Amino acid sequence: MKHELLQPVIFNVITIVALLFSLFQVLTGASGRLIRTADAIHALEELAAEGVLKDDSIISGLSTNRDQRTRLDNYLIVTMIVAILANVVANYLGRGRHHTNTSRIRELEAELRGRRED
Repeated sequence: MKHELLQPVIFNVITIVALLFSLFQVLTGASGRLIRTADAIHALEELAAEGVLKDDSIISGLSTNRDQRTRLDNYLIVTMIVAILANVVANYLGRGRHHTNTSRIRELEAELRGRRED
């Protein structure tokens, strides 16, 4: 009986660990991309200030792109956090339901044994 209970728990733990790993990857990757994009925008702004770069649309396009990626990264982070929390809550509720069902099964088995003895 415990072996059957253990399998879903293992898969749920693997799911949580995978989501945490993905969340970590998004967080570290997002900060690196934002820093590189900010450096590129800063370099282009310097070129524009020196008069080398005449087209300001490149800078505004990169800024817009950076903002869109920031929003996407935030959506991914929130989605992963919600998925992790939902998995934890589902595991907690599932365990409580399992214990309730197990105790009810034991009561019914005891009642069945009592009837067989009669």
